Amino acid sequence: MTMDRVNAILANEEYKDWMEQIRTSEKERRFCCHGIDHCLDVARIGMLMNLEEKLGLEPELIYAAALLHDIGRAVSYQTSEEHHLASVRNSRSILLATGFSGKETELILEAISKHNTTGKEAEGLSYVIYRADKLSRRCFDCEVYDECYWKEDEKNKGVVY
Repeated sequence: MTMDRVNAILANEEYKDWMEQIRTSEKERRFCCHGIDHCLDVARIGMLMNLEEKLGLEPELIYAAALLHDIGRAVSYQTSEEHHLASVRNSRSILLATGFSGKETELILEAISKHNTTGKEAEGLSYVIYRADKLSRRCFDCEVYDECYWKEDEKNKGVVY
């Protein structure tokens, strides 16, 4: 399995700039952050789901969607735009620059656009990214869990796993 296009995303200057903006914006954040650790957690959980459920999704598509799903947070921290919409807009050029086809790009962008939903309308790659994003939360070892908006008793309301 080759991951050349995923490595190209990680090396892409535009991607690195978005991730640095997120890191800077979340520097003082006490709750879950949305940097590379979170993105890789989403990718790994997505890969496990893909294997366990025998979905047959291409690993590079899972990794690409996971790495890019939150880059719009850099925009949303400065404006009122929802981060999943900004992520879609900002991911297109990165995907095309790193060798993903038009069809693959659209599939990845659809997954990114649906990761911030209830998951009811998501399927395939979209559903994997949605579920992996929700499962990636590290509530079990969080120092500020009691103050978090995403408490265990709240997180399953309206969410389909």
